[in-house]
Amino acid sequence: MDNSQFKREIILEHYEKPSNKLLENQNIGEGFCSFHNASSSCIDNLTAHVKFSKNKIIDIKFDGVGCAISTSSTDIACELLKNKTKEQAKKIIENYFAMLNNQPYDEKLLGDLNLFNDVNKHLNRIKCAKIGIEAIYHLLNNQ
Repeated sequence: MDNSQFKREIILEHYEKPSNKLLENQNIGEGFCSFHNASSSCIDNLTAHVKFSKNKIIDIKFDGVGCAISTSSTDIACELLKNKTKEQAKKIIENYFAMLNNQPYDEKLLGDLNLFNDVNKHLNRIKCAKIGIEAIYHLLNNQ
């Protein structure tokens, strides 16, 4: 199996069966933040929910609708950021944004978020890959 096929399979798995999507009537408490894509042709509208204990992320979920890229990137980020301090999580997200913007980044920090390393070849998909993670980043900076 080639690398691009492997990436597609993982992305589709996180899109079709996200393990960090908020279940109906589920509430993890604390902060939440919504981001949506302003483009009329885009369905992405995601809300991040983060539960902190002191300076650490105890749980993180998301809700809403999104394309395969936005849903899978948010699901993967939720998994990666659990049990991280706010500072560790911000560093991971900042490196992810650098990768998407074709700037230097530390791929070791990103785990499966590295799957999106070629999204910047499709400029219209960068916003998709960022939208849910921008909501999480906003919470980290404002909670």
